[in-house]
Amino acid sequence: MLRSGIVLFALTGCGLLAGAGKLAYIQYTEGPKLRLAADQQHTATLSIPAQRGDILDARGRVLAGTVRKPSIYVDPSQVDDPRYMAHSVAAILGLNADQVERDIRERPDRGFLWLKRDVSQEEVDQIQEIRSKRQLHALVVQREPHRVYPFGRLASHVVGFVDAEHKGQGGIEQRFEQELQGVAGQRTSTVDVLRRRLKSRAEDYLQPRDGWNVVLTIDVHIQQKVEEFLARAVDKHRADWGTAVVMDCRSGEVLAMATVPDFDPTEPIPDGTGGAGLEAAKERLRNRAIQDSFEPGSIFKPFIMGLALDERTTRLGEIFAINGPTRMFGSRTIRDTHHYDSLAAEEIISKSSNIGMGLIGARAGNDRLHRWVRLYGFGDLTGIQLPGEHTGLVQDYSRWGPFSTQSIPIGQEIAITPIQIATAFCVFANDGVLYRPRIVRGVVSPSGETIADWSEPVAIRRVISEETCRVFRLQALAETVRTGTGKEAALRDYQVFGKTGTAQIAAPGGRGYLPGKYTGSFVGGAPCESPRVVCVVNIYKPSANGYYGGTVAAPVVGQVLGAVLEYLQVPPEKMPEPERPKRAAAVGGDD
Repeated sequence: MLRSGIVLFALTGCGLLAGAGKLAYIQYTEGPKLRLAADQQHTATLSIPAQRGDILDARGRVLAGTVRKPSIYVDPSQVDDPRYMAHSVAAILGLNADQVERDIRERPDRGFLWLKRDVSQEEVDQIQEIRSKRQLHALVVQREPHRVYPFGRLASHVVGFVDAEHKGQGGIEQRFEQELQGVAGQRTSTVDVLRRRLKSRAEDYLQPRDGWNVVLTIDVHIQQKVEEFLARAVDKHRADWGTAVVMDCRSGEVLAMATVPDFDPTEPIPDGTGGAGLEAAKERLRNRAIQDSFEPGSIFKPFIMGLALDERTTRLGEIFAINGPTRMFGSRTIRDTHHYDSLAAEEIISKSSNIGMGLIGARAGNDRLHRWVRLYGFGDLTGIQLPGEHTGLVQDYSRWGPFSTQSIPIGQEIAITPIQIATAFCVFANDGVLYRPRIVRGVVSPSGETIADWSEPVAIRRVISEETCRVFRLQALAETVRTGTGKEAALRDYQVFGKTGTAQIAAPGGRGYLPGKYTGSFVGGAPCESPRVVCVVNIYKPSANGYYGGTVAAPVVGQVLGAVLEYLQVPPEKMPEPERPKRAAAVGGDD
């Protein structure tokens, strides 16, 4: 009896020792893993989205902001019966129950699956009720940031939009994604087996850092006027599209930038759009003011003439024998719209004579022409703070030939963007200095701290002397509007100066031009004596009520300049009529 007791005791002791050894082995080898699993079962970490920063106009008006809207998600790892869950919520949220069930089953180990985002308060109330009644604790209502655009489609190409994941696409939303998005925080809580929060763990709380605000140079009032006038012109002339840029010529600040047609930033590509409609919708997203380049035509003539005067290749008042309307330059024929016997240098601009510019090109030569073109920045990015800017096209000098001598002065063999035109034309408005265009003034934190400051003008280089620039503006560019091809841009209270352009559209592949297809343009500024604003308008493929730049674009520039100068409270301008030679055999012109 005693012996059997000893044996039993020994066996029991061995069993306990084996069990202890097993426990020690598990503790040593599996302990960290098991403790982590247990901790994960009793903790839940929730990401706290940062508030996306605002995009503001120059006067602090909100162009893009953020509100928090409810969304519904499910934790598939906590769903015992996917079918029951799917059929409980599908009808409330307007979803397909079978698809919801498949989505949950395909992600059994994931802790997160969106069911529906941006839901109504009625849907939230119903989900909360059914969650409580049916113990569906894997259902979660989360209020997440939602982008809103208080001014709707206004400046949509400048502002851009965000995708379903709240990431910036296009415009400022894309270019300043890092600054706007902020940094998400997180909250860790202790939960029960049903994933109900019992206590927050303060030591594991990370506060989100909200996004910074981006302040633009755009002015909402000016932008509204520009879009209104531009849309009317595109509709009147049944054009494919139109674009406009308005710039404070003294600083390089862009006051407005518009492309018509525009798009709705809350739904940039409407649901159900496909095929040709999808391609058209994508085309509407292009900011053509910076992304599209084209042959400028006669709008380019001042850039060549300005430097020809400054470097004494010619002088104001010099008479050129035009003997039009056609003239041979080697094997090439250059044509004018009207017949002129002779023109003074300033009249070559105001009457927009191709033959006259051909003579200037022959006198300058390709070497100087190429240098002049590059001085204005053509062929380079302007540095505007928007994504997708195009450099335009200036061929390498080695590719210039005999035809270039006459082509370049009349705006052929070169492609430039509207923002490049506006930037370069400001040279004539600010006494010969080229400034970098700016569309962002700065970045500020939600508390008002300045993160980045771009409010100061950035001078790149002097292009033309102050005296040459002033005389050229007063005697040639102003004359273009007084009596020349740009009369439709004239204003009663201000002397507008500018230049028209009507350019053929290059055929695909770069060989020849599309028959009967043009880009009508006008670039102008005012007041002439002390310029404040420059505006360029391009109307692409107008098909009704004219196509010349002086007809389709000049009136829009006049309307814009008049509205902007009145808004900025610029005093009316009094200018005496200048003495000017009347040498032309014909008056006016259509270009």
